[in-house]
Amino acid sequence: MDVILFWSAVSNECNRLDHTDATPPNPAFNRGPTNSSRATAMSHIAMHDAYFRIKGFGGLPAGTPKTFYLAAPPAWGGGNTDAEAASAVCGAAATVLSTLYPAYRPMIQAKVAELAASNGSNAAAYQVGEAVAYALLALRSGDQAGNIPDAGHISSPAPYHHRPDPASPGQGYLGVGYGGTAPFVATGVAPLAPFPAPGTATYTENLNEVISKGKAPQLNGVTRTPDETVIGLYWGYDGAQKLGTPPRLYNQILAKILAALGYSEAENARIFGLANAAMGDCGIYAWRDKYLYDLWRPVVGVREADVNSVGPSITDAQADTKINGPCDPFWLPLGRPATNKLGEFSRTPDFPAYPSGHATFGAAVFETVRLFQSEKTGAAYDATAIDTIAFSFVSDELDGKAIDPDGTVRPRVNRKYASVAAAMYENSISRIFLGVHWRFDGTSGKTVKKMLEANDRIGGVPLGREIATEVFGGFHQP
Repeated sequence: MDVILFWSAVSNECNRLDHTDATPPNPAFNRGPTNSSRATAMSHIAMHDAYFRIKGFGGLPAGTPKTFYLAAPPAWGGGNTDAEAASAVCGAAATVLSTLYPAYRPMIQAKVAELAASNGSNAAAYQVGEAVAYALLALRSGDQAGNIPDAGHISSPAPYHHRPDPASPGQGYLGVGYGGTAPFVATGVAPLAPFPAPGTATYTENLNEVISKGKAPQLNGVTRTPDETVIGLYWGYDGAQKLGTPPRLYNQILAKILAALGYSEAENARIFGLANAAMGDCGIYAWRDKYLYDLWRPVVGVREADVNSVGPSITDAQADTKINGPCDPFWLPLGRPATNKLGEFSRTPDFPAYPSGHATFGAAVFETVRLFQSEKTGAAYDATAIDTIAFSFVSDELDGKAIDPDGTVRPRVNRKYASVAAAMYENSISRIFLGVHWRFDGTSGKTVKKMLEANDRIGGVPLGREIATEVFGGFHQP
């Protein structure tokens, strides 16, 4: 049994349970895309260092960088058997996950026993894994990720600024100060370029696109195709019941890709560590830029597109008697999927639009795959080339079991991608079809190739790719 895939699945299960109505609730706060990306980063980094402390780096491709994350990993004087490696990874993963998800400790301990029955156990190696976990937990204990001042945030009444979803009275704000969290690896990530200026042709084109493609089905003029609706739902994982958040989705997909590529346990340990450290940093830098640019979501941006007539900042001097198109003061989006929640309705997320967190997380994971596979095969890496890493995946949003808020069971949809670049692109535009993002929140490129070739640093895709590249080239604590 592959110990890395095993414990990555357990980490995913903790994420899923944490976003499901469960008794007792998890007392630690790891919900939402920000804190859950921190938790998955910590669990996979601990697994990485524990595994290679036992096994050494000999199982990795010659061209792949070989480093521990921790500056001073614990000493180990034993052997390098599979049982010792499995025990070390158990100690690392179980300790981190039990600390972050104390409500699920019985399930986690049952998984320790399950793996021991399959792969054997070694008490000394388990303690090495525990030591890795304690060192990592101590390193992150002061990162301020669990103490972010969301409650006191006051939104700007000015046009183009993020304000709560009008269809969700009382909606708060998530991750206001999360951008100040200490990074896991990447320390030199500059803010993205600004989004296209309102009034420009690009902004207007994006506005018109989301009005028709992201509109709620009960409104007139929806042009979204069935395939586009599928795309929007497929990449959801918006903290929904029984699903969790985007880091869980991308780790599920990563496991499927690596299985198709036939990666070894050592290669899995390395790439899961790299990809999750990158996602940990994506949560930090994407939310830094979200509140830096503070861009409104389409649900506000469409309703207040006539900035001289509609909105909280309109003065008597500005007031007139005409609503100028494409402004629609009553527009509503399809919304993020309220999956497995009867009687609920879909809303817009509670943080600014630019850049897209989904696009950032997904780009980081898919770019990590591209970088690693290039090193593994010895091929010259071209950042603008479309890869040929094909895979298929059934999303939990469309698995034949998930239900819509009205109780309808969604169909099972198995989507196949010819490349991870194609998946990166589709993920980045998926939120348009839910009406919760502008296209430029993900990428300025209008095709897979143009997405890869874009050098304007607009959107979550270039941010995620940049973070993945930095993490890949220097995987270690700052």
